[in-house]
Amino acid sequence: MSPTTPTPVPVPAREERIEAIMAQLRPKVEQAVRQMVERALDVPETEEFGAIDLDFRDAGLGIANELRQVGLASREKRVRRVQPDLSGL
Repeated sequence: MSPTTPTPVPVPAREERIEAIMAQLRPKVEQAVRQMVERALDVPETEEFGAIDLDFRDAGLGIANELRQVGLASREKRVRRVQPDLSGL
């Protein structure tokens, strides 16, 4: 009896993965940018520099962290699809 080779699940093309991640991140990025714009419009002149810079930095770091999490989850899904099912061994 010859062993059967598992059929690999097709991995989406790079551009498809980028678009999927962008679609997932877009609402959160738009929300963060909107909050930053609102904060910039509402800030008193005395606070134009200083505390608002920290708020903007924190918002940018939040977006970067979200991107890292989504990217990691995307890579984990690809690895699971490509790995053969070895549970029957």
